[in-house]
Amino acid sequence: MKRIILLVFAGCLLATIPAVASDTTSVVKQFMQKVQQAYRSANYLSFHLVYRYANSDQPTNYIDTMSGEVALNKNQMRFLIEGVETITNDKYTIQVNNGEKLIYLSTPRSMQMTDPVAMLDSTLAHFDGIRTQVIRNKGIVTLDVVFPPGKSYKHVTMTVDEKTGYFQKISYDLYTERLVEKDQLMQNGKGGPYQTEGRIEIVFNQYRQGQFTDELFSEARYFTRLGQGKYAPTETYKDYQIFLASPKL
Repeated sequence: MKRIILLVFAGCLLATIPAVASDTTSVVKQFMQKVQQAYRSANYLSFHLVYRYANSDQPTNYIDTMSGEVALNKNQMRFLIEGVETITNDKYTIQVNNGEKLIYLSTPRSMQMTDPVAMLDSTLAHFDGIRTQVIRNKGIVTLDVVFPPGKSYKHVTMTVDEKTGYFQKISYDLYTERLVEKDQLMQNGKGGPYQTEGRIEIVFNQYRQGQFTDELFSEARYFTRLGQGKYAPTETYKDYQIFLASPKL
């Protein structure tokens, strides 16, 4: 299980912000820029994420779920999900795969979970026929996006707390048949658990500030640099192998 969630998540689900028609571009950009700025300016912010999938005709019957924890401060970030911990600071991006006992090191790269504007800018020219609407109601701002036929997504809805600028929930209505094998699809009452259409929801909650320090992002928790291209894991990770994903390390 979790196949659909993991496939979409691997493609940077939160960064897959849709392109829009030119007459609504400025409105949507303003919406997303407020979200971007809210997370970028946050001081020692942490929160909980829940990913869940349901078939379209039973939207509250979640057949796939997984959860994660995020901590960030300015350009530093830690994300823990499904036994994989990813840390970005000013020197490295560190990914710790606890199941495989591997530590991947690379030069710092942006974790696009809270940088959707970059994706929006790069895709504006590639989609036609998308309808968007921004709605404000009692302190909640909703971005509603409807896709034309033939796209992977049918409908995306994002809700943001207008006061804080933080996400509350993102919902993706999508065609699941493009993401799973045929034997995983339910057809004529037989087969796998997935119908041809479904919904992925990401719920953001438990926002809090000041419950960690910069030590949370320190590479010293994971390894020691011995010299150019040479690293050794700390005692906590002594059974882990270190893989250098960037030649500049």
